[in-house]
Amino acid sequence: MKAPLSTNYRAILKLALPVSAGTFTQFLVVLTDNFFLSQVSDATLNGAGNAGILYITLAMVGQGLSSCGQILIARRMGEGRSERALVLLRTGLLGMFLIALFLVAVVQLGLHLGFASVFRDAATGEVFTAFMDIRKWGFLPGFAMLMMYAYFMGTARSKVLMVSMITVGVVNIVGDALLINGMWSMGAQGAAWASFFAECTGASVLLLAVIRSNGRTFWNPTFLNREEMVHWIKLALPLVLQLTLTLGTWSMFFFLVEQVGILELKVSHVARNYFMLAFTVSQGVQQTTRTFVSTLLGEHRGGELPEVLKRLFTVNIIGIVVFSHGLFFYPEWLAAPFFDDPEGLEAAGKTLPVIFLAMLIYSASSVMLSAIQGSGHTRTALAIEVTAILIYSCFAIFFTLWWPQPVWRIWWVEFSYFTSMGVGCAWFLMRKDWRSKQTCFGVLV
Repeated sequence: MKAPLSTNYRAILKLALPVSAGTFTQFLVVLTDNFFLSQVSDATLNGAGNAGILYITLAMVGQGLSSCGQILIARRMGEGRSERALVLLRTGLLGMFLIALFLVAVVQLGLHLGFASVFRDAATGEVFTAFMDIRKWGFLPGFAMLMMYAYFMGTARSKVLMVSMITVGVVNIVGDALLINGMWSMGAQGAAWASFFAECTGASVLLLAVIRSNGRTFWNPTFLNREEMVHWIKLALPLVLQLTLTLGTWSMFFFLVEQVGILELKVSHVARNYFMLAFTVSQGVQQTTRTFVSTLLGEHRGGELPEVLKRLFTVNIIGIVVFSHGLFFYPEWLAAPFFDDPEGLEAAGKTLPVIFLAMLIYSASSVMLSAIQGSGHTRTALAIEVTAILIYSCFAIFFTLWWPQPVWRIWWVEFSYFTSMGVGCAWFLMRKDWRSKQTCFGVLV
């Protein structure tokens, strides 16, 4: 019989740290990408940067499906039905493959229709097109990797994820060094190829781990389970829409900044890099939150959730402060590798402290939102997110198009997003019925 899930700090760190460590490697990858690209030209950095944000936005479809797969797998493990977890993995892999093919076609159509024409700077648009034409193929290995990621998080085995993500990071960094402006000097296209090869490697590592842990049972011919597929889709649709809207809005933010100026866009891409640093810490905690909430509800231990969430928040904020304090205390030193002009360095030095302060609010709101998602209330999470996005979008448009501001003031709009999201989550979590299995998971039982 499976032992009940432990909820002490040691158990939280055991699950969260490998994920955060692996995600930190991905942060180093993004930082390395941008460093090499900035050495080519500002247009190369800006074009590839905006293409990368669009890619991540579309990839949120897979991330949403993956997160809901994790919630369902954790629920099945909590119920003592581990065989259903493997069924969910096989079903999810097939679904992810079909969706990835669809997104490849969507990107190809967008490039054919001349999406890059929205850029004010023609050189930036050209780089965007060249990068995205290659990067779109990353959906295929990337989505497979996300589904296997969900399986290992849902079964509370995160060490293999760290190995996979570190492997991805190493392959990507080596590829950047060789393909951007190294041996083959392919510029932005080199960065796209490096990312694709890295994702293929990461997916292979996870697939080998799945086969090793399950043996012949993984190759069961019953790949598609209709019941689990229906559960997965019903739970996933609101979360997919939520994540896509979130990243889509962030993509819009960078396109709005580009209308203000090229310098402002470059500073924003550098700020984005360090924004992701705090995200690497929080990502491990968010994934752990979903697993803990879903598993505890499956074990009929909903009464323990308030104390568990306090522990998760404590771990999150300490981690963000430890890893991101430099954004507030020595921002210009962190920005120096990307700027050789005093104006850009000064603008970045004023912007990075804003990111740090916004992350403090994010540390609380992200845990609360993940708890709502993990409980199965994905429609509620969507409603909260949409409200926050609407408020955020109004501020972003006002400070870029209507009343253009210096870049560090523009980034203050992040406070409107995280604060409104946190208030909405806190209001919902104060309701006692959210911890009810029947109320939270009527679609999952």
